[in-house]
Amino acid sequence: MKTILLAGAMLISLVASATARDIVVAQSSDLRSNNPGVNRDGNTDGVILHIVEGLVGYANNGEVKPLLAASVDMAADGLSYTFKLRDGVKFHNGKSLTADDVVWNWNRYMDPKTKWTCIKDFDGSGAVHVTGIKATDASSVTMTLEKPSAVFLGLMSRPECGYTGIISPDSIAADGTFDKPIGTGPFKWDVWKKGEYIHLAKFDGYVSPANDGKPDGMVGSKRPLVDGIKFMVIPDASTVKAGLQSGVLDTAEISPDLIPEFKESKTTQVIISRNNGKNLFYFQTRDPTLSKPGIRRAMAQALDLDQLVEAASNGTGEANGSMVSSDSVYFSETQKKRLPYDLEAAKKELDAAGYKGEPISIIANKRGNVPSFPAAVMAQAMLQQIGMNIQIEVLDYATQVDRRRSGKYQIISQSVAPRLDPALMYSFYVGDKDQNASLMWDNPKAIELMKAAYAEIDPKKRQAIFDEFHELMLQDMPGIFLYDMIDVWGATKALKGQPVWQSNARLWEVSLDN
Repeated sequence: MKTILLAGAMLISLVASATARDIVVAQSSDLRSNNPGVNRDGNTDGVILHIVEGLVGYANNGEVKPLLAASVDMAADGLSYTFKLRDGVKFHNGKSLTADDVVWNWNRYMDPKTKWTCIKDFDGSGAVHVTGIKATDASSVTMTLEKPSAVFLGLMSRPECGYTGIISPDSIAADGTFDKPIGTGPFKWDVWKKGEYIHLAKFDGYVSPANDGKPDGMVGSKRPLVDGIKFMVIPDASTVKAGLQSGVLDTAEISPDLIPEFKESKTTQVIISRNNGKNLFYFQTRDPTLSKPGIRRAMAQALDLDQLVEAASNGTGEANGSMVSSDSVYFSETQKKRLPYDLEAAKKELDAAGYKGEPISIIANKRGNVPSFPAAVMAQAMLQQIGMNIQIEVLDYATQVDRRRSGKYQIISQSVAPRLDPALMYSFYVGDKDQNASLMWDNPKAIELMKAAYAEIDPKKRQAIFDEFHELMLQDMPGIFLYDMIDVWGATKALKGQPVWQSNARLWEVSLDN
């Protein structure tokens, strides 16, 4: 109750303090840190996104494109990348970006004292080993790798890495501690009142990367169209709803069940955006019952996926049985394949696999912004039609995560955050379960294909790998992918533009009517 009252008081104070040209957005928790890629979480990543930029970034379709770099040239052997910096880029303190700044940033990130979240992605203990970096002239940087990698640039672009954002050395205080992020993004660091709000100010010196005038992931048109952004810390959903309806808040994530109310209102609008995350049923393939592929295939054939997704997503989602996002450049005709809805075929698969009515439990949670519970309820009803004994166990989200990580489950109805390169998405599900019990699929061929996707640089050859992977998944059915995650946000009618991307607020190219 104290939290709700505090949030309500904060909304009242905003009526007097927010300017008409600040976008006010609610988020469920405070920043963990303003140090890019250090002590971060999803809400932190969303704030940092507006302040810093990396050499490269993701486009909407999952391609990695130049951002602070004007161009990226990979050597024929795939062992070195040369980044030519864009002209005229300045830090928020007015200093020009140089190649030496990039080298300084990389060395700082790779220093264990920085505690960068992504250091193991690049130090040779993970997917990539960066063996060197040097400034070849005032505006060019070359990075060398131990071996070719298809995911090198994608890893650098990840939110978890703080986008490998390039900050000014002046971000570090005289005593060597981190002070504040002085980046190159469209908004600059201003005020952090812990537990209440973070305010970013428009960077008047910002120059967008080359673009067609439209926002495109992290790399399209990025003009700041308002004077600032105020991220309000409001964990209570009812307070967020009241703030949006009163016009005190300009935009925020809302529960999908509010869609009709917000659509019918004269003062609010609904913004629906698909992201690269996944909603799925995660199978424990080592369970005595679910270890049989025939039972798993029967379950897939018994689900009317289009009907299930329509109901679980409140009409916002579209069925996608692939690990690859519908928006990905790698979403081919093969990726569209799924086992057909066929109850008779499902019954035959069950019978052939020797299913005798053994109980099977689906673990679900009741968080309002994910379809975990409604998807489980729909699946239970559909699977009962072929004679399966399906039960639902409702847990709080933290306990559900613990069960998945320990491998102690049969089926989990869950959602997985966006990973824009398919190989990075695979790595969340595929691998040796003896080493990592949280993994879903340990088929040796699947592991081999995942590793090939990490190493293969040629896009056409990568497509062939992804398509072979999908065909194998349809045979083995280690889980049932339902649909790509949907971001549902509410906003005032005055807000113009697309304020959300990949579950984060993205508030460049967004404006407010007077």
